Amino acid sequence: MKNILQSMKHTKVNRYIDIVLLIFLLLFPLIVKEFRVEMMCRYLCYVIFALSLDLLWGYTGLLSLGHAVLFGMGGYMIGLCYQIQSGAPSFMTREGLTEIPWFYLPLKNPIAAAVIGIVVPAVFAWILGSFIFSSKIKGVFFTIITLALAQIFKDFIINIQKYTNGFNGLQGVKRFAIGGGEQLGKIPYYYLVLFITILVFLFCMWFAKSRVGKVATSIRENEARLEFFGYSASHFKILIFVISGALAGLAGVLYTPATSSITTEDIGIAASTAVVVWIAVGGRGNLTGAVVGTLIINWAQSLLSEHFASYWQLILGAVLFVIIFFIPNGIVGQLLDLQHRVQMAKKRKIDFEDTAGVGKEAEL
Repeated sequence: MKNILQSMKHTKVNRYIDIVLLIFLLLFPLIVKEFRVEMMCRYLCYVIFALSLDLLWGYTGLLSLGHAVLFGMGGYMIGLCYQIQSGAPSFMTREGLTEIPWFYLPLKNPIAAAVIGIVVPAVFAWILGSFIFSSKIKGVFFTIITLALAQIFKDFIINIQKYTNGFNGLQGVKRFAIGGGEQLGKIPYYYLVLFITILVFLFCMWFAKSRVGKVATSIRENEARLEFFGYSASHFKILIFVISGALAGLAGVLYTPATSSITTEDIGIAASTAVVVWIAVGGRGNLTGAVVGTLIINWAQSLLSEHFASYWQLILGAVLFVIIFFIPNGIVGQLLDLQHRVQMAKKRKIDFEDTAGVGKEAEL
């Protein structure tokens, strides 16, 4: 018992937050109405999206302002899947397309479409990362390129309207009805998304502690020193970007059925910068911060808009300003810093008492 209590003292505060959140999310459908469950399901998809960016920004130090592009690729793959189940959809026939384009045929199967929705963003991240990181582009230049990419991708989706329904997006997406069967109910789909979210979180925890994760942290802290020891930072950046892209695509694949739609508002600059704010509020580089920040901001946005319809954005903006200005490490980051300071103070006190005791014994 003493050993258990001792180990609990040394457990980081974010692990306790993880346990509380897990219990809360498991019990959530039992204590709220169904429409709240649907909202939480959407926010869990955002959590996976935030975790994908936290690996890239929080651990590797690469801030992407176009991460919603990868998210949107996954979302559009599964969205198109259900648009073409009964032949060419109405937005294609209006543009003169009477048959499904050949390159859409692999998307007819929902499972294949889900896999493609994960693979395509990963491949895109590999191509883009190979170009950027092999060219030694880093820092703010990487951020600017990804920012421009978000706007380019949004314009691209709008301009090829006959293939994507343009600005209107894709509507009426089912929750993974396979083989023409019934779609999943809201609560079963919630638990499916929650299960996948837990797996993604555990994977990210393992990845952060792995050799590649430690190299990623070294890139963030001092890339020049890492290369001095013979590591190729660009290769590791590409690998992490690919993993991050695959997770962002997975988030999009789950998000579109959760909301029954995906539009250009989900893939542009606004969506890309929103996820950066979520991570900044929660605290980057510890995973739990990405989860906490995403849930807090999205629920605050929803509840404030319900009760303060006219000026909820002003309230939320003021709260965000206070958090980011006064807690630069984020909510979870600040708690971890506070715990570390308390532990160090206790250690110094014990060391002082031990030193004082030795002094007294020497005098005797």
